[in-house]
Amino acid sequence: MSQDEKRDKVGLPPGTIIHTGEKRHEDVIIKIIEFSEGEIREYDADSIEDCSPSLKDGATKWIHVMGVHDVDIVEKICNFYKIHPLVIEDIPSIGQRPKLDAMSTGVYTVLRAYDLIGNDVHSEQVSIVFGKGYIISFQESSDDIFDAIRIRARRPGGHIRKGDSDYLEYALLDLIVDKYFVVLEYIGDRIEELEDDLIEEGSAEMLTEIYKLKRTLIAFRRHIWPLRQVVLKLQRDAPQYVSDETLVFLRDLYDHVIRVTDHVETYRESITGMLDIYLSRVSNKMNEVMQVLTVISVIFIPLTLMASIYGMNWQWMPELEFYYGYPVFLAIMFIVGLVLLSYFRRIGWV
Repeated sequence: MSQDEKRDKVGLPPGTIIHTGEKRHEDVIIKIIEFSEGEIREYDADSIEDCSPSLKDGATKWIHVMGVHDVDIVEKICNFYKIHPLVIEDIPSIGQRPKLDAMSTGVYTVLRAYDLIGNDVHSEQVSIVFGKGYIISFQESSDDIFDAIRIRARRPGGHIRKGDSDYLEYALLDLIVDKYFVVLEYIGDRIEELEDDLIEEGSAEMLTEIYKLKRTLIAFRRHIWPLRQVVLKLQRDAPQYVSDETLVFLRDLYDHVIRVTDHVETYRESITGMLDIYLSRVSNKMNEVMQVLTVISVIFIPLTLMASIYGMNWQWMPELEFYYGYPVFLAIMFIVGLVLLSYFRRIGWV
């Protein structure tokens, strides 16, 4: 959220709906699936009225909204299901901390979805509201992140078709967490490549890449740690909406979140170690340069002293009258330099 967007919300009453994310102009896409164990109906919404509660007993209606920049659409859909105004306010407010609120009309969950697009890590906020017979999911972009769940819902006899909205909630969360592993695998591979390159040579470009991965992991950690409490609260605080069969799957989801957390911590330690290695490498290189300069200086200091003494041209310096004085003096300077150089080589300075 930018500073201007923060200022826009200052002083407004609770429940005021403002979109605070990236400015978008494309149309909002709404995909709807109504399903039960025996049948399924899938279509794109032509009007907001298509998002109203299903009239079929025993059916679950899944409304997936791609784009939260049109706050009027978000508000109208939520009003169909009597969702609390504070929840409606949070859905288009990008930058929410992962959390879960259990209300009398349903359960609201917000978290961050990560995905790998090429060599870039992309993330967006995802909000999910579910209750008896319905589930509404919101994402920022128009790229359907739940297409795999949609494919599973089309298969008769699967858990999604047999289950209620609580199982579909689990399936959506599980897909997001599974994509965490894909992103972390990419980060782990990049860390291994950088470690191998760092051993051979270090460069400013490598330092930039290390800091880029570090920032990604910091953001990742900020959105992963609260997710543990979200899954726990879903098991504990929403007994009227979550069946005993779904609780088993939620416990497995919690285990996956813990594994993701462990991977993030491990990679953060690796990144910190790489930064230490890089800085030590730069420091050692600087020390080597200073050592060479010091050796050169120590060799030339006595030679400079000798040349200074015989450069004074005093009248009564007997060596000035010596016929071979110049070549002998140069030979002495050369021998002194060789003696110092051999000494430094013996003690390991060069």
